Amino acid sequence: MRKAYAGLLVGCIAAVIVLAVDLSFTRFTGGLHPLQAVELRTYDWRLSHTARPETARTDIALVEIDESSLRNLQATAGGWPWPRTVHSMLIDYLARAPAKVVAYDVLFTDPDTHSGFEFGGTTWSGAESDKALADSIKVAGNVLLLADAAYDTATPGAVLSDEGYRLESGGALEREGILPPLPALAQAAAGLGHNLFILDPDGPLRHMTPFVRAQHRVLPSLGMAAALRAAGIGAGEVRLDGTALQLGARRMPLSWRTVEREGGALRHLWALIDFRGPALLDDLNASAPPNATAEIKSRMYPTYTFFDLLLSENQLLTKETPKVDPSIFRDKIVFVGTTASGLLDTFESPFGHGKMPGIQIHAAVADDILSNRFMRPASEWVRVVSVVAGALLVGMAAALLPAWWATLAAFAVMALMAWSATFLFTNGVWFNLTQPVLASWFALLGGVGYQYFFEDREKRRVKQLFGRYVSKDVYAVLMANPGLARLGGQRREMSVLFSDIRGFTTVTERGQPDEIVRMLNEYFSSMVDLVFKHGGTLDKFVGDMVMALYGAPLDDPDHADHAVQTALAMIAELGRLNARWKEEGRFSGLDIGIGINTGPMIAGNIGSEAIMSYTVIGDAVNLGSRLESLNKQFGTRIIISDATRQRLKGDYEFRPLGDVVVKGKTHPVAIFEVVGPAAGMASGINREARV
Repeated sequence: MRKAYAGLLVGCIAAVIVLAVDLSFTRFTGGLHPLQAVELRTYDWRLSHTARPETARTDIALVEIDESSLRNLQATAGGWPWPRTVHSMLIDYLARAPAKVVAYDVLFTDPDTHSGFEFGGTTWSGAESDKALADSIKVAGNVLLLADAAYDTATPGAVLSDEGYRLESGGALEREGILPPLPALAQAAAGLGHNLFILDPDGPLRHMTPFVRAQHRVLPSLGMAAALRAAGIGAGEVRLDGTALQLGARRMPLSWRTVEREGGALRHLWALIDFRGPALLDDLNASAPPNATAEIKSRMYPTYTFFDLLLSENQLLTKETPKVDPSIFRDKIVFVGTTASGLLDTFESPFGHGKMPGIQIHAAVADDILSNRFMRPASEWVRVVSVVAGALLVGMAAALLPAWWATLAAFAVMALMAWSATFLFTNGVWFNLTQPVLASWFALLGGVGYQYFFEDREKRRVKQLFGRYVSKDVYAVLMANPGLARLGGQRREMSVLFSDIRGFTTVTERGQPDEIVRMLNEYFSSMVDLVFKHGGTLDKFVGDMVMALYGAPLDDPDHADHAVQTALAMIAELGRLNARWKEEGRFSGLDIGIGINTGPMIAGNIGSEAIMSYTVIGDAVNLGSRLESLNKQFGTRIIISDATRQRLKGDYEFRPLGDVVVKGKTHPVAIFEVVGPAAGMASGINREARV
């Protein structure tokens, strides 16, 4: 129970830290704080990975004033801005279909300044050009024009028509002024829409401003105006209901945006845009109309260049077959606007695949409304509950489970959060993912820290004691992977060394027990140091015999060389020990025999649940022991098998001892005496194997 209570406490502390940090940043710093910045990035990732371009409405089309249109019309219409009569020609073309709505994302706030220009075989003045556009708009009866709300400045003398929207409960963004189109154009238009896009603090455009208010007039965005007209929703059917905008039978979720500025905070409602896809798709849109130009087939909506449609209108006037049949636009919602990079009507989008043109953003807004599919942020209570629940769950796991299992459990919880957040996102709910995940991380660190500093103190004492009886390699592996300290093992290619003292019985009969033990301790200490120095693992002492492993528990591609080098070093070290013991007047006639074999062995912790030892078993191990005992018969010190010799990479001097049948074997085994390293052999391992 103590661990459970500790886990709950850790989880509560983690949740409080995250919620307090968020509250402090929000209240005292203002603007975008780090937690919000990270969350916006996760929003963009979710949008990029869940957007489905194939669900974009097919009754929306885009007409682009792009680079190719500007180039092709340079000779006849001059540079941008074009004379208004050019636009009137496009309006006439779309009226042939007719289109359901034409939303014109081009500002016509000033009179046409062109004079005496030739177009279509006629000389035009600026006033005549304006009148031609007004006449075309009035005849079409379905054209929405753009009002400029991008600059928050007063517009003296400008008269904004009453579109009939009231929204008396507030929520519309207040502007000092809105600049409408020329009066003749505004009167001819079926309605107006504003052009204001507000970027999120980190740069991309994720929201739209449904309505702005100036001169006691309320004006919808161009995309919303197009959607409302296409859906047949009148101004009287539009009202605010708390943080939702009622659009006839549709309900658009909104959220408050607060901006600190001189004179006090500015608050207004805005809405997330549930984009169907990026500005350009990665793959070509196979469903694009056959007459759409090749270079823009990858737009999400059917897209056409302004020039192609203008050319088609001219072909119709001259009784030719048009390049693009106007019937394609029948009952379509058509957005006309600039996409050329030099005309500066593009915006950073959450997709990060380049900037998105304004007409595509207006189209996305209309798509959301007409499809009745919106993105809404989850409530603040959902955020708080998810932070607390995630932190408590991970805190309990971190306090009750071992560190690795706790980490896995925490990752599982966070993965579930990510999956849930993505699933909710596909269903139009933006669930805050950053804060629950961060609280879970804090809870994991706190729970693991609690175990380390409070629960594992006694375990560390045991580990320190255990480390005295095994090699450093075995100790490190077992500490990093406690699961190895169980019954079982692993089959691996490795080498085993057996070293035994010759004539030790005579020594024990002559010497005093304390002197014998002291000599053995000095001998074993030196031999074990050599085993460790050459990357070996001490398996065990059996009387006066030393058994060492090479290639386990850690992989060692040079295990055969390391075993032979250890054997040679043991012979040399024993010579030094004998010389020192002789000078001290002690027994100095010790000698050893060493056997080495290489082959497949099973390495692991073998024993009972109470007592285990890391060792190796297998036929190759038994052969190594038999080779050690053959040294007395052949009068040698180091005997290796042919299997070991073939695995050696360094140069050594060998003496073949022939084939022998050792105990437990029915087939002869070729054995060799290792006389020493080859003449001139450098320290370390020569990578050229000796043949």
